[in-house]
Amino acid sequence: MPDFGFVGPSYEAPSIYQDAQECINFYPEIDPLKQPGDRGVVALYPTPGLVKLAQLNEAPVRGMRALSGGNYLVIVCGDKVYSALSVDSITQIGTLNTSTGPVSITDNQTTDNGLTAYIVDGGDRYTWIADTNTFAVLPDTDGPWQGANICDTVDNYIVYNQPNTQNWACSDLGLAVSTTGYFGSKDGSPDNLVSFIVDHRQVYLLGEVTSEVWVDVGNVITGITSFPFQRVPGTSLQHGIAAKFSIARFAEQFLFVSKDTRGQAIIGGIQGYQFQRVSTHAVEQSLVGKVISDAIAYSYQIEGHEFYVVTFPTADLTWAYDLTTKMWHKWLSIDEQSVYHRHRSNCAAFFQGVNLVGDYENGKIYKLDQTVYTEDGNKIRRLRRAPHLTSDLQRQYFDELQIQFQPGVGLNGQTFVNQNLSPTSLIIGPSATETVDPTEIINIYYEFSINTETLGAEPKAMLRWSNDGGSTWSNEHWVSIGKIGRYKNRAIWRRLGMARDRIFEVVVSDPIKAVIVSANLKGSVGDN
Repeated sequence: MPDFGFVGPSYEAPSIYQDAQECINFYPEIDPLKQPGDRGVVALYPTPGLVKLAQLNEAPVRGMRALSGGNYLVIVCGDKVYSALSVDSITQIGTLNTSTGPVSITDNQTTDNGLTAYIVDGGDRYTWIADTNTFAVLPDTDGPWQGANICDTVDNYIVYNQPNTQNWACSDLGLAVSTTGYFGSKDGSPDNLVSFIVDHRQVYLLGEVTSEVWVDVGNVITGITSFPFQRVPGTSLQHGIAAKFSIARFAEQFLFVSKDTRGQAIIGGIQGYQFQRVSTHAVEQSLVGKVISDAIAYSYQIEGHEFYVVTFPTADLTWAYDLTTKMWHKWLSIDEQSVYHRHRSNCAAFFQGVNLVGDYENGKIYKLDQTVYTEDGNKIRRLRRAPHLTSDLQRQYFDELQIQFQPGVGLNGQTFVNQNLSPTSLIIGPSATETVDPTEIINIYYEFSINTETLGAEPKAMLRWSNDGGSTWSNEHWVSIGKIGRYKNRAIWRRLGMARDRIFEVVVSDPIKAVIVSANLKGSVGDN
């Protein structure tokens, strides 16, 4: 059997007996010069690794933005606000009145102070003037209200919302302050305004279950100064947003996790004032019964792929959508027991030619790097689970499976350190091991004070399979992908038994360029 569709995206249907495909920490890439059915028309490439560039205070990185002009990066970590001229030159510039939850950051070239960053954290609004390095919280006398969740910039106005209402306001023209106090309301429908985004100089107001679009029409109408924005007729949409921070710019549009009067968790964007769904049934099924109101999202571009990355913190899950292939994959981190969790990135910015992300927990700033295959030195577990193999549910005999990895990519060896050994795993003598209370023992030493593990020198792939449609799984079977320079190495498993409904699954966790080009299967169909 030639290339049988082993390579593909994540798609686990509501019933795994229909489809149980997984693609974790790989993303598909399509070769446009090949035809469907050709070997390697779709390949799987490893998701980027994380390289630590900076360590801030030990807290969640809540938001980042590269300011206009590209000379400054503003970062919020816990309650601290930082500015960076580079990742090697980061200084604290201020303190917020909150320490948790996402923040929204925008900037504007103001007429009085030049480049000014604008930060909102729900309860307050803050400014930072770059030229004078001046940080301030805007007083409660500024504007029609104090706090905001979301901010953005359009036509030299800074716009922001009033949490838990229909209202949104703007600063004075060309300024970061709001002395006029003018505001408008998303009043096309009675649901509250949840989030908004400026796209192509139009303000998309996303409510709980409906949305509408406003545009700058000027603030002088028949001699009366007023709020400068008006609703664009015919732009009401019957889709709102389920999570205020799930919105992210994506190519020439934006995507978000939607909600309407009929349900929620469809992910899509707005094109030509029409909602366009991009999520699959498999993505949506993974969110059924889960908390999605805390979803956060960002987008990044690398090697011609543009990804929308959306994380559901309570559900402990991260999905990524590729604009180029229109395919979804899961982007997940693992713990010490190799259990999958949400990806470590919490927010992102493109600064000085580098894609940066902030950690959701520990204050680290990472670079996304396609040539690094670890997360700050920790292993990445990459998994591909293939489609069902059935032939009218007749017996099939599987003689040989060959997965074409990019061979010869083994490393000289990379050492991983695991310091999570139990403190009661101790040595009394040269060979006797007991589990005891360390406080009751004299002259006891650890068998290994630090457990080191060398990976990548001879990278391996693990194969297992299910003969019952994905309900139970075989033992693990390991083969070599190929040491460094062994470009003719083949990853082959033989004598794979019989099944009526077979699913193959392969895992790679060595820190290598684990590219899966194709898979070939030799087998035959028997009698019932």
